[in-house]
Amino acid sequence: MRAAIRTGLLGLTISFTKDQPLPAQQPAQDSNTAALLAPTDILIKVKSAAINPVDYKLPRFVGGKVVGIDVSGIVEKIGTDVKEFHVGDDVFGRARMTSGSLADFAIVDMEGVAKKPEWLPFDQAASLPTAYLTGIQSLLAGNVKEGSSVLVIGASGGCGVAGVQLAKAMGASRIVGICSGKNFEFVRGMSGTEKVEILELVDYTDEDAMNKFKEENVGKFDCIYDTSTGSGGKGDAYDTTMPKLLKEETGEYVQINGGASTWARHAMGKMPSHRTMILTAPKGKADLEEIVSLLKSLNVKPHLNVKSFDEKGVKDGFEQLKSRRTKGKIVFNMD
Repeated sequence: MRAAIRTGLLGLTISFTKDQPLPAQQPAQDSNTAALLAPTDILIKVKSAAINPVDYKLPRFVGGKVVGIDVSGIVEKIGTDVKEFHVGDDVFGRARMTSGSLADFAIVDMEGVAKKPEWLPFDQAASLPTAYLTGIQSLLAGNVKEGSSVLVIGASGGCGVAGVQLAKAMGASRIVGICSGKNFEFVRGMSGTEKVEILELVDYTDEDAMNKFKEENVGKFDCIYDTSTGSGGKGDAYDTTMPKLLKEETGEYVQINGGASTWARHAMGKMPSHRTMILTAPKGKADLEEIVSLLKSLNVKPHLNVKSFDEKGVKDGFEQLKSRRTKGKIVFNMD
């Protein structure tokens, strides 16, 4: 089958192949027996798959040979314990890391996918899992609810756009996004905010504007959702400068990346008070269903950069992702 695979000594090079074997969670019992699905696994024919920075950062011994996590497709075969899904169902979610998603077929756990609504195209469905699961889990960790004030750092990226949209859908009354000024129009268009006063945008490249924003907003936010710190850019380490903007005693700072010291504190369970590091929960069926419901209620959709699934498309897609200049999500259409 076609697949994007990790090659090279450590598996940090992404290559396209047409000769990858079909995925299997359990080895064949003997040479005359076909490989079996694990009881809770589902084999899907992939229709679309999306990529995230983690896909090119993980070495092969951690991430597996086939690249990718986010996926949408059609159920081909189910394990013996799978009851809610049937052959022919349209689904979307996260592929097993041992399977990967950028391939003609992928394996998912039954708790890691949800049924795809008819109104949601496969390309859009594939773009949701990592960015939107991370977003909803982060905002819930930040106690976002009706009337909350939310600051989204990195508002024009895949996770940032998801954060802005979900914050609005969850009832936030004030949303501030930090991104480059050249992306203001894009973020406004994707936000789903009809009232201009609900969404404010700050240009991180404008030092005066940033300093003024920080000075005027000390103690103003219920939740800060930081999708930028530790992402590899040259910008500010926001987790050292922005926590002062949280409301005293009740504000929550939620980040999805960070420096080595932050990761160490997270690993030891010693994050500072009112600070949380979110690692996307792998089994997010209920959250996926909630995300689709929230997006439909807001009448918004993810922004896509759709690529063909061939050697050129894979090369172009990962070069664009590594540039850190991508707005929204990069998705490969398998047809």
